Amino acid sequence: MKVRPIIAAMSAYKPPLEARNQPDYLLLDFNESTVPPSAEVLAAIKGFLDSGRVQVYPSYAGLLERLSAYTGRAPEEILLTNGSDQAIEVIARALLEPGDEMVTAVPTFPMIPHVPETIGARVVRVPYGEELAYPLEAVMGAVTPRTRMIAVTSPNNPTGTSIAPAQLRTLLKTFPQVGVMVDEAYHEFSGVTCATWIDEFDNLAITRTFSKAFAMAGLRLGYALSNAAFIGELHKVRGPYDVNILAVKGAEAVLDHQAGWRAYVDEVMQRAKPRVERFFQERGVRFHPSDANFMLVEPASVAAAVDFLKARGILVRLMRPPIEHLFRVSIGREADMARFMTAYGEFLDQGAAARQAGDAR
Repeated sequence: MKVRPIIAAMSAYKPPLEARNQPDYLLLDFNESTVPPSAEVLAAIKGFLDSGRVQVYPSYAGLLERLSAYTGRAPEEILLTNGSDQAIEVIARALLEPGDEMVTAVPTFPMIPHVPETIGARVVRVPYGEELAYPLEAVMGAVTPRTRMIAVTSPNNPTGTSIAPAQLRTLLKTFPQVGVMVDEAYHEFSGVTCATWIDEFDNLAITRTFSKAFAMAGLRLGYALSNAAFIGELHKVRGPYDVNILAVKGAEAVLDHQAGWRAYVDEVMQRAKPRVERFFQERGVRFHPSDANFMLVEPASVAAAVDFLKARGILVRLMRPPIEHLFRVSIGREADMARFMTAYGEFLDQGAAARQAGDAR
């Protein structure tokens, strides 16, 4: 079959997911939760499987009611999606046509530019600066009459940095005819959201996920938030049954029993992450501060660091250009990060010993 030229010219997004057996490795490479969902979540999924009703199409009303209470938005302002990847996709497909432009700061989550390119839209990539702060002026300067969408990820993956509320407000007000999509995949960790702004800006759409703080990455559930009129348009793009019933049952239980995941977020952000930051500071390791459950680290040799950690059963994520000199480490529980710090300390000690031996020669 002959595919469209724009598709033939693209590369597939293939994250290195194979051979990541959790019994063999501590998984600190994909910003997943290092603990499984709560017992209540697993019981809800098992209970539904035991009921034998998987032959029935899913119903979403109960989950939408719970999400409405959680987000503060009305059910008609919420669209359930197959992961936040699909939320990004349906928004882009609703806004963009071939030849339109989308502006985004890079590096960012690869699906952000990938989806518009499959449509045939032009992605205008604005680079983050050396300190990885959001490049507001450059983003605004990149907007043209052909721009139909601006994509913002906050906190951004992989930089961990956020757009300031005043910066986001400037974008929304300056370009009222341009759709501004804000990916909030990590907002449970940062504690910051612009969901209340939906009443003020009808060009705002938000994407979120159950993959991170809620520990449901394997069930593929996300959602979009926007004004009811735009959500109504997105329903025309998303299939009627794209979200599976096991994800729905798990998500209902996550929202009914929030103590477990909130305790995990608190441990990650208030205890484990500060310990890792202190460790890096004490050992003279350069890292980039982050608002989320991960950070970028700059070793003397990134390949050597990643290989050393893997040999000790710890996976971290090697970055791609233009930040290939960094690796990203997810932050898990205190015990997880104690294991990471022990291994990374050994790596640093090995490097110091090698340098001393070289000096002696």
